[in-house]
Amino acid sequence: MMHIQTIQTGSTLVSSAVPNRATHRFSFAYTGLFQRRKNRIEVPVKCFYVTVGNHHLLVDTGWSNLNRTKPFKHLGFGLWFASEPVLPEGEAACEQLAGKPIDAILMTHLDCDHISGLFDFHDIDTYTSAEEIAFAKRNRLRYGGLDKGHTVRTIPFVADEAAPFGKSCDLFGDGTVIAYLTPTHSAGSVIYKIQDGDRFALIVGDNGYNHASWQQGLLPGPLYDADNMRKCLAWLKEQEQQPACLGIFCAHDPQEMDVI
Repeated sequence: MMHIQTIQTGSTLVSSAVPNRATHRFSFAYTGLFQRRKNRIEVPVKCFYVTVGNHHLLVDTGWSNLNRTKPFKHLGFGLWFASEPVLPEGEAACEQLAGKPIDAILMTHLDCDHISGLFDFHDIDTYTSAEEIAFAKRNRLRYGGLDKGHTVRTIPFVADEAAPFGKSCDLFGDGTVIAYLTPTHSAGSVIYKIQDGDRFALIVGDNGYNHASWQQGLLPGPLYDADNMRKCLAWLKEQEQQPACLGIFCAHDPQEMDVI
């Protein structure tokens, strides 16, 4: 049985260049520099509670409740400025999932609106790619050091010709969760394929900010490799057309989706 529950942890105020870099000519427009705050757009910040096989998983963690009381201390001014958090009472993942079992946390990547909520969870095995950990250490301006203080297991990828970029991992060895390395939005971004028999769903992080991203080939503002992102969006479009595909979930899509 597969169950994917979308958990919206508030939203973020960002430049329109974040979901679609074509809205601005300036390459770094996604940072919000030289733009009026009133022109920003509000996009949801989501993570996903997954039950599949014997596993209870959280994919990404959204905003921490620290953003209600100490946003500058938690994020630092730079991250707050680029991705201003909006988190109503009761909407942090730890609040919405209180009392529910979580066996592991799977990170698609380590940007602030994905890792922030990890501060609210303790003693839970957490996974991401070694490439993402190394990339975060080299890019403190983008990541802000939010990865510090967390013990994160690296995903043991192996060569896989069927994977979009040649590397995958059967994370628990039972075929329920397949991780794909996707060096696109960041150097170590990961897509998780959740499988129940022949049926599957994809949780893609920021490999697309909404369905228009892969349907229209829209590149997001923050990019590690634009050509890789184009390749990944084309792959997602193909996957969505498969009869066995139950849905593609990304962190900032305003469309409401659950799989039961």
